[in-house]
Parts: sequence; C-alpha cells; structure tokens
Amino acid sequence: MSLEYSPEEIDRICWLVGHHHTYKNIEGKDYQILVEADFLVNAWEDGMSREAVENVRKKIFATAAGIRMFETMYL
Repeated sequence: MSLEYSPEEIDRICWLVGHHHTYKNIEGKDYQILVEADFLVNAWEDGMSREAVENVRKKIFATAAGIRMFETMYL
C-alpha cells in the first residue's frame, strides 16, 4: 500500500516524531501544534503543579487554539 507522501513530507514527519519532546527552538506551525498538544497530555498525566503548568504555558504556548485548550483544562 502506498500512501503517496513525498520524501520531504516523510522526512518532516520523522523529524517531528523524533523531536516532539523538545520544547526549545520550535520552528513551524506543525511543530508548535504538536508540542502544545503533547504538553497538554503530559502535564495531566504527570500531575504537574499549577505553578509549573503556568510557567510552561508562558514559555511554550503560542497558538490561539492551544491557549484556549490550556485555559479550559488547567485554569
């Protein structure tokens, strides 16, 4: 079965998967969305304190949807 992705798309997908826990030097909207989504899940699973969650919010979240979801879940 062929999914018909270009080599560039495959490279980007592999890079995103390999870096989704790296929260610095976020480049690209796809990477920003992935990091925000991953953090939303990890913060809940890890039981992070409110202070820790708020600090990460300031440092990581940049998309309107991510900020709304964060506020709905944690504030």
